[in-house]
Amino acid sequence: MVANLESLLSSVLSSRSCQSYRRAWSLFREFHTKFYKTETLRLPLSTASLALFISFLDARKMAPSTILSYLSAIGFVHKMRGLHDPAKAFIIQKLLTSLSRRKSCDVRLPISKPILQDLINSLQHTNSSAAQRILFSAMFLTAFYGFFRIGELAAKSGCSTVVQYENLRLLTSAGKIHSAKITIRNFKHNTTNRPFDIVITGDDCLPCCPVASLLQYCKIRGDQPGPLFCQSDNRPISVYHFNSELRPCLAFCGLDPRRYKSHSFRIGAACLAAEKGFSDAQIRALGRWKSDAFKLYIRNSTLPTF
Repeated sequence: MVANLESLLSSVLSSRSCQSYRRAWSLFREFHTKFYKTETLRLPLSTASLALFISFLDARKMAPSTILSYLSAIGFVHKMRGLHDPAKAFIIQKLLTSLSRRKSCDVRLPISKPILQDLINSLQHTNSSAAQRILFSAMFLTAFYGFFRIGELAAKSGCSTVVQYENLRLLTSAGKIHSAKITIRNFKHNTTNRPFDIVITGDDCLPCCPVASLLQYCKIRGDQPGPLFCQSDNRPISVYHFNSELRPCLAFCGLDPRRYKSHSFRIGAACLAAEKGFSDAQIRALGRWKSDAFKLYIRNSTLPTF
């Protein structure tokens, strides 16, 4: 891929343009390796990954004109190989328009499966308490696989409408626990107060199984009534506490805490569902979205498959 790229660039471009285009692809390879955990590039690039690349460049404070020139470099190689230019996609053009007008845009990045695994592993280095590591591992995994807004799992100031222990039910088959069902009522857009069931399926093949993690946490939590995720005195974990735990994990993994937030778990879940081929209606239902607002997240990224 690299040798072919060099040949394409040097054969028809001036030395100055060739240098600029090489810089663009060098940055894209850096971005791709960091966020997708692989150095292998395959053409054509997806529109979603290109959108994430734009966010990556914007975070580096690059001028819109520079970003545009780098997209031209990517489009050039695609066209030379007879492929559709992903930079011409409608959403890419809208992002470029937003940048040129310097509108504020959502620069939060999704937490992918590899990043989720890294965050959980980092707890070994950022938290000396075994019980706390078990607690936050379960929270990270539940937030991701359940499409949760963090305010549904952790208490905001003066608010205690978080998931309760009694809302959790472990589902079994042939004597083995295979899924966790969490029933919630208090969530955004639920004007009818009807309960909504979130089913998280276990998978022994996953390095960090969300159901196994919840089981491990519940063993140390006990079955006393109260918030599902709580301190030893049964007080709910606060959003502030959750974020205070997440930030050093991100820093340990070499990730920018300004770009990754607690909402990045939910963003990552939506992106992964789209990558796996879920329909808009399915994603809307999984994340309890009233509208197609989730598409603003999906345009930020495409994630590796399971």
